[in-house]
Amino acid sequence: MRVGLVGASQRASAYFANVPSDIETDIRLTSLADPDPGRREAFADLVGAAPQFLDDGISMLRDHDLDAAVVATPNDQHAPYAVEAMHRGLPLLLEKPVATTLEDLAALWHAEQARPAGRTVVGFVLRYTPFYERVREIVRSGRLGEVLAVQADENLGTGLTMVQYQGWRQDVTRSGGWMLEKCCHDLDVLGYVLDSRPVRVHSMASALAFRPRPDSEQLPRFRPSAGTGEIDYGDATAREVLRETVQHSPYAPSGLPDRQVATLEFASGVLATFTAVMAQPRTTRRLRIFGTEGLLEGDIGERRIDLSFPDPAGGADVTREHEEIEVGTSGHQGGDEVLGELFWHLAAGEDRVPRAGLADGIDAVLCAMALQESARTGQGIEIAPLREQVFGSGAPFAGPTGAETSTGSAT
Repeated sequence: MRVGLVGASQRASAYFANVPSDIETDIRLTSLADPDPGRREAFADLVGAAPQFLDDGISMLRDHDLDAAVVATPNDQHAPYAVEAMHRGLPLLLEKPVATTLEDLAALWHAEQARPAGRTVVGFVLRYTPFYERVREIVRSGRLGEVLAVQADENLGTGLTMVQYQGWRQDVTRSGGWMLEKCCHDLDVLGYVLDSRPVRVHSMASALAFRPRPDSEQLPRFRPSAGTGEIDYGDATAREVLRETVQHSPYAPSGLPDRQVATLEFASGVLATFTAVMAQPRTTRRLRIFGTEGLLEGDIGERRIDLSFPDPAGGADVTREHEEIEVGTSGHQGGDEVLGELFWHLAAGEDRVPRAGLADGIDAVLCAMALQESARTGQGIEIAPLREQVFGSGAPFAGPTGAETSTGSAT
């Protein structure tokens, strides 16, 4: 299988590090496009490949003999390369967020609908983690009864906080903003476990700690010289060789908030809150799901799920269950290897159904955009008008009344 990669990034290295051992096809990185010669060479050495190097990803996708493509560039550059891969009918692994503007989202959707072959897999790795898959199973089993509300959070420790201010990520015109760049994972996986789509959102956000301050008021661990940026995937060599070396100060103006609180109403009627906070003692990602017949409390970092069930007779006795979640050895709490197994087998021609397709990738971007607009204006935002601008009169997952089908679609 001749694979073309656009973007010699740390994220791309995780995809090539998780090629399944049981695949019969010989997978080879034959073409690599990135404007930085040093990164191209470092990436090829890292994955043990000898690809042809190019500056231009469009010409690579258009003119080279390829059987599959991976696009892992900075966010604002995803769309043109993905569209070209779709035009070629190539199986495509597209990193999240799939785009940063409504125009690019519409271009992606139009190209996907016109594909002569192949399909797009979006890198929403949380859908592939054993933790969230187990949460989804429990919700779908009905054991919690009717789900009423959800509390979820993603809080960034020192290292992951500093990643938000490395290289292009701190430039909101390139990243698309914090909800888009970092938290679209969480927005997507909420809908995945609930089997529903958000219909309206409201949000507040600001930079309280990370605002211009004199040096005496800046915490030492957040000064660029501290060099504390870190990620939760890839081996130590990849993190060092391919890391972004430009570390900006979070105390400089950037347009990024350091905390955001979101409220989401889903088509199913479930209400959810999502809180994201930087500068925390440690990185966490947790959720609570409140049902009429049970409560689920989960922590992906601790790899645990706790369940509580009431006494059916109305007494004081509460039944408690505890589950330890087993994960693999790859990054993102075992999700990277599951996603890699899916994509590489699919690219080899096997019949595999992605847990996140392009429609899912687009919808998460629209939700993130709506939350950022709500935080800017102070107003609640309906998502339907945004969907219509991208998908047209009918979203691929919505019926005539707006009641969606499963978010696990492979569109």
